[in-house]
Amino acid sequence: MPLLLPTQRGVLRESNFTGRPATTWGTILTSDGTAHVEPATETQLIASTSFDTDWVNIWLHTNNASATDSDSLVNIKVGAAASEVTIIPNLLAGWVSTLPPGNASGMGGPKYYGFPLRIPAGTRISATHRSVRISAAVTCMIELLGGGQGTHWTGTTVEAIGADTATSSGTYVTLGGASEGTLTRLGASDGAATVGSEWGFVQPMLGGNTDTTMNAGLLTCDLGTSAAVIPGLDEFIMWSAAQEVSGNMAAGRYCNVPVGTILHLRAQTSATAEAMAFVAYGVS
Repeated sequence: MPLLLPTQRGVLRESNFTGRPATTWGTILTSDGTAHVEPATETQLIASTSFDTDWVNIWLHTNNASATDSDSLVNIKVGAAASEVTIIPNLLAGWVSTLPPGNASGMGGPKYYGFPLRIPAGTRISATHRSVRISAAVTCMIELLGGGQGTHWTGTTVEAIGADTATSSGTYVTLGGASEGTLTRLGASDGAATVGSEWGFVQPMLGGNTDTTMNAGLLTCDLGTSAAVIPGLDEFIMWSAAQEVSGNMAAGRYCNVPVGTILHLRAQTSATAEAMAFVAYGVS
């Protein structure tokens, strides 16, 4: 007989956006006056969390321009001012349009991230934004859920594999067209390229390409090792659009990715194949 788990006893919610829905919802994060440099001062998102979280949602929007490279990375941090510690590193934050979706191709809007993550009550949350563009803005919406006796696994930190802080982007992977692309190592050009702590949840994300025009298409990507796709970590659905925007159509998944895994990614598109940037995020 299967084990019967109790339903969630209660959910609390807080965020940095409220009231009537608006295309400007969230907190503006401005990049440094030098390209690819993380600002010295963090921008506060939430002054003090009111409960222990077990899920964190993040939307990044309003950071793109026609025929323009808008590569960006956002760090989410916890701690008092001048003592911040990064808890979610290097979120791809460029190539995103304003809220809501609705451009000519039917695509647009934010990049969405969702993580089963514990942030203790009373925590200050802040963020920084580095970009290929100087003094550029991206808007960050953050939503915290928790406060009950959750029945799902929750981690305490997020690791990013594939981010390249020197370009404010990710690892470029050549997409497949009629056939699957090739499994390509993430993170070879910047920082640790192997999983540092066992992952219990994973979410890949799509960034920009190597030029300033985006091909419109539907994409899927698979995560694996150099030899094979990891079972269950295939067909993450994403998209790109001709207005120089890209994003995801699916959330992450619970998984088991062992310490020391050298993570690889392959992708396939309905559009003309080109190289595009990817980062994989794992909760541990």
